[in-house]
Amino acid sequence: MELLPPILPKHPQPVEDFPALAESAREEDAPIRGVLVEGARLAGADLSGLTLEGAVFRGCRLSACLWQDCELTHVSFVDCDLSGSRLDGSRWERCAWQDCKGVGAGLSDSLLRQVSFLRCNLEGINFSAARMKGVDFSRCLLRNGVLSGCVLSPAAFSHTCLDGVNFFHTLLKDVDLTTCSIQGLILSDSMAELKGAVVDIWQAAGLARRLGLVVRE
Repeated sequence: MELLPPILPKHPQPVEDFPALAESAREEDAPIRGVLVEGARLAGADLSGLTLEGAVFRGCRLSACLWQDCELTHVSFVDCDLSGSRLDGSRWERCAWQDCKGVGAGLSDSLLRQVSFLRCNLEGINFSAARMKGVDFSRCLLRNGVLSGCVLSPAAFSHTCLDGVNFFHTLLKDVDLTTCSIQGLILSDSMAELKGAVVDIWQAAGLARRLGLVVRE
């Protein structure tokens, strides 16, 4: 699946004090556009309600921050740590995460359009009830993540660890899982979530055993 990459400014404006800029933007109800935030340390900061457009975050530590109800358009995160951050109800359009950490982050009830995750550690992340309209996970760790009640239209998973992921009530029709590890998926008793999913013969055998079938090789 090919996604449209974020359109980023050629010469973004470096920001030295992002918390001050964020506070000013919230007070004035104004978007933050065309900025480069590099090496920032903002653990626990309240950034909720922000609108970001054409922004680049590089080498930032943004753990346990509040990003709830934010709108992010053409935003790139490179080598950033958003672990434990709350991004519930956020809206993402043509954004990218690369070599980032989002361990235990929360993006429930979020909308993601044309968003890519490359080589990211997203263990235990919560995407419950998210609407993913063109999302790509490539070479990521999603172990024990929550993708229950999601809409995937479409979503791609390539060379990604999905062990223990909760896909309860999330349809995986036409999703290719052949390059992924899918041990211990959390599904409904009927495993209806997997109807129409693409798996290889070994994955199919393991799933068949969960249904009580005896597979002879």
